[in-house]
Amino acid sequence: MKTLRFAYPLVLGLLLGGCAVYVPTVPSTPLLTQHQVEITAGLRGINSLEVDAAWAPTAHLLLAGESAFQGSTTETTTNSVTTTYHDSHRQVGLGLGYYQAPTARSAWYWAAVGGVGFASVELHSIDFAAPSAFVPIPLPYVSGFYEARYLRYYGQLYAARPLSPLVTAGASVRGKLVDYTRLTYEGQPLVPTNRFFLEPTLFVRVGHGVVQGEGTLGLSLPTASDRSNPLNPRTAPVSTLVSIGVIFRPDLLGKGGW
Repeated sequence: MKTLRFAYPLVLGLLLGGCAVYVPTVPSTPLLTQHQVEITAGLRGINSLEVDAAWAPTAHLLLAGESAFQGSTTETTTNSVTTTYHDSHRQVGLGLGYYQAPTARSAWYWAAVGGVGFASVELHSIDFAAPSAFVPIPLPYVSGFYEARYLRYYGQLYAARPLSPLVTAGASVRGKLVDYTRLTYEGQPLVPTNRFFLEPTLFVRVGHGVVQGEGTLGLSLPTASDRSNPLNPRTAPVSTLVSIGVIFRPDLLGKGGW
């Protein structure tokens, strides 16, 4: 019984991470040197599209932009009346960073980036009663509407190195502070149970030409939680960061190689 109560927040968070008020984005990890540009388009999960862009205007300076959209439509029918719900998460962000390119002494590429973003959320969701010693499995009890606007401030460190001529692997860790400018449940103000997340990821790139592939695997972890609050999974979700994407390097056009 104790094991079930302990595992409940993690399992429920993983299941509800895609329908929470806070939805993470996969941390971008550009591997650029001076005057290089890359554009990345990828899918996180099955319904979240993310598009990132990065540019290294000078040695050691990195500019990065991120955007994400997740949308879904659901229908319910009660007494022969069908109601359609449209949910969406929209996010944009900008970052500024410092990078160190590989040298003759070290094959490692590493970077530190800080940034700010904005998110807009509309979410219809079925919420769950908190488990107890008598009911270890959560039971649905109400469907509600969430609306949120928030700023997200982040700091990120990442590093990568080649494993072969065509494969590069790396790791990233991002800390993110969520600052809600609006957060309501059924029109009433809602107090979030967490505002800061740690987001470690591993990533692999394949290719070195104009078009490359990238895969990412990681987690978004809340640093605070209130297990007694049945709405806790909405603002303190444990989310998976699993994505696959394509990287386009326009600066390499005309230089041969794909």
